[in-house]
Parts: sequence; structure tokens; C-alpha cells
Amino acid sequence: MEPESLAVIDVEVEPIDNPEPEDEETWYSAVQIQGLLKLSKAGLQQSISKLQSIYGLDIATLRRGAARATQYSELALKACKLLNAGKLSELRKLVEAAPAAPSPLIAGGLAISEYTPALDRRITQLNQNANSASASLNQNVQQLLAQIASENEAAQQRDSDLKQARINAAQNRGAAQALEIYQAEQKALNEVLAQLRARQLGGAE
Repeated sequence: MEPESLAVIDVEVEPIDNPEPEDEETWYSAVQIQGLLKLSKAGLQQSISKLQSIYGLDIATLRRGAARATQYSELALKACKLLNAGKLSELRKLVEAAPAAPSPLIAGGLAISEYTPALDRRITQLNQNANSASASLNQNVQQLLAQIASENEAAQQRDSDLKQARINAAQNRGAAQALEIYQAEQKALNEVLAQLRARQLGGAE
């Protein structure tokens, strides 16, 4: 009895895809990151502010959301730990390896650089409007200054005329007083002369 032949069955085995897990960044709530860092709300905000102002990290890479929905990135957690621990050399390395902030976009997905000509035209127009307004304002100021100068000159002339009128009035008063005195003296002199004549005439009789 011959041994049964063993049949080889060729089974196609589909390869099993084992995609590598995506490297998704972990985000933490404010309460979580404060607990991990052992910081108060004010301390956390101060640390985030230093990472922005001193080390140049973009806020978009550190924090997202607003109010109670604010979340902080893994980068923010690591950077705050190094900052608060005083490990500044390691912090600088972390900052250098941090992803760059996304370029600012305008509605429609167009980069702001594509709008440069329109912005230049708008800036030119604003400058022209400003120059025109400045020229108009300067003209108005010059007219106002000329008017003030004219009014000051007229006021000075009025003061001069009034002063001269006062001098003339004083001179007139002085002349009138002098005339009165002269007339009184002449009258008295005439009276004395009349008395002398009367005595002479009386003595001659």
C-alpha cells in the first residue's frame, strides 16, 4: 500500500499592514499642565510669556484654544520644566529643534506676500491722503497765522492811536490851563494898572 502523497496547498497570504503609529502631539488642559508643573495659573502664564519673549517660541506651538478650553502642548510642558529647573542649555536645544511657526495666511489660503502689491498701493494711497491732508492743514495754519498777525498789528495800531490821543488830550488840557492862568494874570495885571491910573489921576487933580 503506497503512502498517500501529501498535497502542498499554496495559500496566498495577504501581508498585514502594520502602519507605524502617527506621532500625534499630546495636549494638556490648563489644570493638567499646572499639576504636572506644580505651578499656579499666574506662574504658568509667566513661564509661557518668558518662552515667547525671551526664547522666541511662537504662541501657536505652545497654546491653543481660549478661556476654559485652552490647551497646552507637549512642547510647552517640556520647555516650562526646563525653564523652571534652570536648565537653560537644554532649553535652548529644545527651542532650536522646535517646529517653526506656520506662515500667516489670509482668507482663501493665500500667503500675505501675494497681497504685497495691493498693500503697497494701499500704503501709497494712505501716504498721499496724509500728505494732502497735511498740506491742507498747513495752508489753514498759515492763513490763521496771517490773520492773527494782521489782528495783532491792528491792535497795536489802535493802542498807538489811543496813546497819542491821550497825549494830545493831556497837551490840550495843559494848554487850556496855561491859557486860563495867562488870562487870570492878565486880568489881575489890568486891574492893578487901572488902580494905578486912577490914583495918578486923583493925585493930579
